[in-house]
Amino acid sequence: MSLSPDHDAAWRGFLRSSALLLRVLDAELRAEHGMTHRTYDALVQLSEAPDRRLRMKELAEALVHSPSGLTRVVDGLESSGYARREVDPANRRATLVVLTPAGLAALEAAWPTHVRGVKRHFADQVSREQARVLAEVFGAINADLDEV
Repeated sequence: MSLSPDHDAAWRGFLRSSALLLRVLDAELRAEHGMTHRTYDALVQLSEAPDRRLRMKELAEALVHSPSGLTRVVDGLESSGYARREVDPANRRATLVVLTPAGLAALEAAWPTHVRGVKRHFADQVSREQARVLAEVFGAINADLDEV
């Protein structure tokens, strides 16, 4: 079984551009805010969660990046004062990660850098029509993978 040349080119292009884009966005966040893209991702997920808190398992599932090393990421959030761990009162065996006001402030400071990078390295390279097609394509892929 093999891919068509068009599918192979699309797949390889996706892999390379997504890896390069994440690398560049990470470098920009590190340079301007001393924050990794993984940290930014965790802060975004926490900021969008109800009451700005998630169980560790929920945070792992929500992250764009691989959940491996999540404990280290949360340790870093805690040591920076961006989040704290709490025992989940609904399930004393579960740990909640709670966004702190300092974490929200750090996210709000880093957000313009992230958006500027996404605009420059992605949106400025893609027409509105191409973006619509990409959104449709990745929506279909995500819907299929959500079923797995």
